Amino acid sequence: MQDNSGLKGILSSSYIYEQFQNLVGVKYARKWLAENYWNLSGGEKVVDIGCGSGTALDHLPQDITYVGFDISEHYIAAARQRRDKRAKFTVNNARQLLETPNPQLNGSDLILCNGLLHHLDDEEVLCVLKLAKQILSITGRLVCFEPTYLAHQGFFSVWLMSRDRGKNVRFEDEWKQLVSTVFERFQTSIATNLYRLPYTHIIIECRRAV
Repeated sequence: MQDNSGLKGILSSSYIYEQFQNLVGVKYARKWLAENYWNLSGGEKVVDIGCGSGTALDHLPQDITYVGFDISEHYIAAARQRRDKRAKFTVNNARQLLETPNPQLNGSDLILCNGLLHHLDDEEVLCVLKLAKQILSITGRLVCFEPTYLAHQGFFSVWLMSRDRGKNVRFEDEWKQLVSTVFERFQTSIATNLYRLPYTHIIIECRRAV
């Protein structure tokens, strides 16, 4: 579920959305994630679920194989304008890929899910998680980065996050409960002050069972 009412609707433009993300500090957050969680050395296969305009590529090694998909034709059109030889972009969603698998995604070393899941209801989140588990390599990882409510949190932070376009920002325990439905092995971390706005984020790192 996504709220595009009023002024939020202008964020449907990939250009305006990128500028807004740069303004609030998303570029810094992605760089921090790349250095502390993505941990790529080169040569890996990366799948970016809900890739938007492909901005994660700015923080990935040059010699990777990358597939990004998103439901927005506008975002995918913008991503293709990058003309990045590492990358292939498609309009698609997790449910369709579960029903009609794409063999090119199998054996993924790293699956990224940046700020997508809080736009989805529980059933849709489970589709994403099931797809990730299905296409991960034996040693692969899914790394999700999402806003989260905490049991104790400042009023302004809660108010601001409640105005997010994504209408399914969840509490930390709710994220863990959802993920545990699909993945037996996962760990979470809480991050603050990654944005210039008082957002709180959860980083969820999942692996296939041994």
